[in-house]
Amino acid sequence: MNLTSKLAEVFRIELSKVPSVVDAASGKAAWPELLGRKGGEAKAVVERERPDINGAILVPEDAIVTDDYRCNRVRIFVHCKTDDDYANAVVSAVPKIG
Repeated sequence: MNLTSKLAEVFRIELSKVPSVVDAASGKAAWPELLGRKGGEAKAVVERERPDINGAILVPEDAIVTDDYRCNRVRIFVHCKTDDDYANAVVSAVPKIG
């Protein structure tokens, strides 16, 4: 048994459910190239490249969010204050499915 299989067994993770940057079945699962771009631009790219994602959400980087995993959601964390314009705020973390 290799290390990856052992970790999957210990943590009871089905590795096929953890996306890589490119998910062969569905397309992209992460967008590192959007780091540093405006939130509105990043949201448009995610929605264009993955039309099956019905939850591309702009979120302040210090927001409290749920810990659940959803394969149809991408949270786009942006650097801004809570009342700022999220679409014009800078993306502060790599957007990814989850």
